Amino acid sequence: MKFPTFIIITLLFFSNSFAKMLDQVIVIIEDDVITQSEFQDKLKFIINQYRISGNPLPNDRSSFRQQILDGMINIRLQVNYAKQFGLNIEEWMIDKAMENMAKRSGVSLTEFREKIISEGVDYNMYRNLLKEDLIIREVKRRVVSQQVKVSKKEIQEFIKHQSHVFKENNQYKISMILASISENPSIQEKTDAKNKIKMVRDKFSNGEKFSDLARNYSDSGNALSGGDLGWRRITEVPQMFLEELENVNSGKISNMIENNNGYYIFYLEDKKVVENIKIEERKVRHILIKTNAIVSDEMAENLLVELKNRIENGEPFSDIARAHSEDTISASSGGDLDWAASGSYVPEFEDKIDTLELNKVSEPFLTQFGWHILEVLDKRNQDNTETVKMNLAKRYITSSRADEVVDAWLIKLKEKNYIKYVTENTQKKSINKKNNKKIKKSWDPFS
Repeated sequence: MKFPTFIIITLLFFSNSFAKMLDQVIVIIEDDVITQSEFQDKLKFIINQYRISGNPLPNDRSSFRQQILDGMINIRLQVNYAKQFGLNIEEWMIDKAMENMAKRSGVSLTEFREKIISEGVDYNMYRNLLKEDLIIREVKRRVVSQQVKVSKKEIQEFIKHQSHVFKENNQYKISMILASISENPSIQEKTDAKNKIKMVRDKFSNGEKFSDLARNYSDSGNALSGGDLGWRRITEVPQMFLEELENVNSGKISNMIENNNGYYIFYLEDKKVVENIKIEERKVRHILIKTNAIVSDEMAENLLVELKNRIENGEPFSDIARAHSEDTISASSGGDLDWAASGSYVPEFEDKIDTLELNKVSEPFLTQFGWHILEVLDKRNQDNTETVKMNLAKRYITSSRADEVVDAWLIKLKEKNYIKYVTENTQKKSINKKNNKKIKKSWDPFS
């Protein structure tokens, strides 16, 4: 009897040790952690994405893995920040995002799900990553809206000196690499960052792909996507890149660009030049119901369903908006909003405008302001009227500062949070709230 009992105890011991090893904490972030098993799941997912896309894995596997871990830390910091301020993404929002992706792929949501699974992708992890992405987009949007303020004088100066923006709709496919520095960098830290950019330029000149270099060396939040900023109109190109953009040919990289966050270079993969564009404006009206301690999401949604039914049964939208809408400014006008160009509203509102037929009332939907129903009254193409020019100028100035502002905010967020890389039985360095110096990581969690 003793021998079998010993075997059982031994097996239980090693089983528990193995589970502990899989769930070993590798990074502490304030009162949160990233475990080895979480990292392995993310690594497996990303490697599978490379396999599906047909792209080769980066040669420097150690840097590649470290890049993934750093990206997980950035994501966790932003998700935790969102939780602190009550920003959450509901399941229906994820469903809607997936529906949009399926629509762009020309398949149904069911077919899209089956395709994901057939390619060996963990569907639940795919949804979780999509949720994180939606949260981070909203966090960044709020950071930009809070920190980027555009004055009327700036708008007028832009219209006066950069009128070419309203006559052309140039688009540029750009990727970037950032060698970051701390808020109060030493001379040595700045030198190291400059040398890093010079090394990347040399590697690019010797034939290495810019996307691989970004994954291996960039400190920007989009490093894992190869630094890709996608196709951007000239109004959306980061302002600090504009001067260099005029001097860079397709397939080439820029000179080093310095700002408070560190040192950048960008790669101009391709460009399109289109002249004499027209701007589409939309005329909409809406009804807003806000939630509070008394009015729940369900109550707000049910009320809007009832109001929508009343409108469809013949009651004037304007009368119901005046009586019920909590957007006090538009309610007085029967829910009417001014003519506005695409991009003037929050993403959920824009999505409804883009997909809704004219003179049809939407189903209730949620934004950061509350629950809405809306109706698209008309659409028109406008040439460069003064209103459109001012809207575009404001959007351009805001967009041009967005990446720089988000990078700076993320650096400060890291410095404010306690971040520690850990292994068993080993004392490791950490990034502390009170320590504003950039600390070099000495532990390789993948060795």
